[in-house]
Amino acid sequence: MSNAAAHRLGAALTIGGISAYVENKNGENTAKPLAHATLAGILGTLPDLLEPASHPNHRKSFHSVAFAGLLNYGLYWLQQWETEDDFQALAKTVGLIAGGAYLVHLAMDATTPKSLPLI
Repeated sequence: MSNAAAHRLGAALTIGGISAYVENKNGENTAKPLAHATLAGILGTLPDLLEPASHPNHRKSFHSVAFAGLLNYGLYWLQQWETEDDFQALAKTVGLIAGGAYLVHLAMDATTPKSLPLI
């Protein structure tokens, strides 16, 4: 069963790894992947803040396959957003990291015996 520490670690490693891959592909070398991993680790338990894990059957709409699909759709459009200033670029980056960390959490929950409800 995934716990909070596992969700944080999974989100940090996944998002940090993706960020490092993209930076390497673009020929960059900054500390952004570390910052992205840290933020993803902090946000890795976001679904459990929306639906607290107070009992084994806590997974409802925010822990569902349908919500993951909606989130993927939102992240697709967020990725397409052409930012016009630094604040918008920061908002886009934070949104993508938060959404990615949320999806990692759901993916980890999907591998447990309870899995995820459809809706």
